[in-house]
Amino acid sequence: MIPDLTRLRSSGDLSPLDEHFARAMGRLAGEERSELLLAAGLVSRWVSNGHVCLDIPGFAAGAFLLTDSGEKPWAWPAADEWLAMLADSEMVEVLGRGPVGSSSAPLVLDAAGRLYLRRYWDDQQALAAALGGRVDAGAAADGVNNEVDEAVLADGLGRLFPALPDGDAGPDLQRQAAEGAVRSRFFVISGGPGTGKTSTVVKILALLVEQAAARGEPAPRMQMVAPTGKAAAHLQGAVQRSLSSLACSEAVRAGVPLSASTIHRSLGLRGGSGMRFRHTAENPLEVDVLLVDEASMVDLVLMSRLVDALPPSARLILLGDRDQLASVEAGAVLGDIGRGIDGEPVTAPRSVVHLTRNYRFAAESAIEELIQRINAGNAEGALALLDDETRPEVRRVEPTPGRGWGKALAETIAQGYRAFGEETSPSGQLKALDRFRILCAHRHGPGGVDALNAQAEYLLGFDPIEDLSGVLQAGRPIGMTRNNYELDLYNGDVGIIGLDPDSPERGHRAFFQSPGEEPRWLSPLSIGTAETVFATTVHKSQGSEFAEIALVLPEEVSPILSRELVYTAISRARERVTVFASREVLVEAIGRRIERSSGLSAALWG
Repeated sequence: MIPDLTRLRSSGDLSPLDEHFARAMGRLAGEERSELLLAAGLVSRWVSNGHVCLDIPGFAAGAFLLTDSGEKPWAWPAADEWLAMLADSEMVEVLGRGPVGSSSAPLVLDAAGRLYLRRYWDDQQALAAALGGRVDAGAAADGVNNEVDEAVLADGLGRLFPALPDGDAGPDLQRQAAEGAVRSRFFVISGGPGTGKTSTVVKILALLVEQAAARGEPAPRMQMVAPTGKAAAHLQGAVQRSLSSLACSEAVRAGVPLSASTIHRSLGLRGGSGMRFRHTAENPLEVDVLLVDEASMVDLVLMSRLVDALPPSARLILLGDRDQLASVEAGAVLGDIGRGIDGEPVTAPRSVVHLTRNYRFAAESAIEELIQRINAGNAEGALALLDDETRPEVRRVEPTPGRGWGKALAETIAQGYRAFGEETSPSGQLKALDRFRILCAHRHGPGGVDALNAQAEYLLGFDPIEDLSGVLQAGRPIGMTRNNYELDLYNGDVGIIGLDPDSPERGHRAFFQSPGEEPRWLSPLSIGTAETVFATTVHKSQGSEFAEIALVLPEEVSPILSRELVYTAISRARERVTVFASREVLVEAIGRRIERSSGLSAALWG
């Protein structure tokens, strides 16, 4: 049975907003055919689920929508008939039928049968054109000096990337990435945790300073940005640590930036709704080199705005882990850019290198082995490692039917936050908070963030509280749940409640330490929405690193579970991992990959 909008909204497969959008588009276009209203509602839902478009042929071949309430055996119109109806509707601009943009229709249908909301089509094509222009630009491009001093480059590569140890098989991918980035105005460096992405890019920045000096020019203007304040702070610290031991002159070292900021702050977000920035193509960033870390977290719209604000002559370098969870909003930009181009030489126009050698973990590390097995989809191998008592760095706790994890989870929480409880200063507590974190797949339910925050509060002696705008106990860690642009605080930023030693009479304040800035003491009433963060979602943990993590999965199989989610959680840990999950749930999660519909890869690489 082919459902209509009302039936899908009643079942929960479409939201009221999806239905309202579809009906509004139908009224504006004078369209009443149920199949076309259905397509409009589904593309709205697909964007909400993180896709850039609705792949009509692929979707029509499926038999259900998967929601929290399970699988529903819906049937869909045949793909050919559906596409023909869409091509015949005033709601849809069909590409190839006339000049692009000749229609003001709210939906766009491309030749591959991908249906877009116009806003996302426009952003995708603008991003692809901007990145493609950087890839294709030659040394003679107006206003661009891409000349490379080969002798200086060879000397720098030899000094910064000494020969690999004898017996070390394979090419030096870090050196290849560095050479490619110096020769390109757009380059992507992907790799898992501990593969040296940050140390490689610091050397790239040093090589670029040396190239400028060889041309008799000042050091290029460089900016380092990340999607969240936590990720920016992590990038800043990693760059400063790598820079101190870099084999280069002090003059070169002085040309490498020491601070990082969020993307929103760099672009200068303006107030009001939507993503309106001070820096645009008409008022570009004053930068020659832009480094974007944790690029997997950047959605299509934000990446499009960022690249739009980049001067045509500027160099763009993206760092990230293509195997991590994609952005919360629509798009999987990093994955789309790197799709299908592994193994190509760095001189090819598709400028991507994926680093594989791990430097963080020892060869016998159980965490590294677990990460590899998860990423390969080897669920049984991952379970065998987690259940191997001779590998104490990783372990799994099986829930007791009807009782959950009981004492085992309580003991893990109490032990994990012991160092945090022993600290007395807000700055010390913030550092101790990075020793351990509870990561959850869900926000609600028995194994979700809300329930585990409440359990941690009880175990650590905090009064249970739901409204963080009231009187708060000293030592409570709080995390932003929305961006507050006036205070330069962003979703995921973490602070500590305490007394400002310079103004204790003001009572308890919220202590935040932003990268590159002095500590700030803010009124809890001014920061807007926040929550206790002893536990957090796996999504919000991206850009962070902890000595130990406890990953708590739901007791029942859930649509939100995926290989990327488990991989992202495990790869946050340096020393120890405890997974609270049943065998069935973990097998299901590792076996499910996230595939987001998008046309960016095709638009970029063609």
